[in-house]
Amino acid sequence: MIRRLARRTGIAIAVVAAVFGLFAVVFAATGKAPAAVVFPAASIEPGALPEGVSILRWGRGFAVVTSERSDYVRALYGRGALLVLPLRKSGCLALRPSPA
Repeated sequence: MIRRLARRTGIAIAVVAAVFGLFAVVFAATGKAPAAVVFPAASIEPGALPEGVSILRWGRGFAVVTSERSDYVRALYGRGALLVLPLRKSGCLALRPSPA
């Protein structure tokens, strides 16, 4: 019983990790989102952010940044970010275009 629960928990964790990994890979390739959440924020000093990247919020363990650069996500990974995910008002998978 405990082994079955541990196995199911492990599978659920692996699925969630795979989804987040897929988001990160697609976002690194496209860089299309109004903002990004960077984990862990401690891996990048605020003064060492890539050129053209602005801080919207600096929290404990994460940072919310934005940029007009198309390659800013890859630049954040180059500066030591472990995970960079898109941040949108209506969720990561919002497919509606933002109003102009």
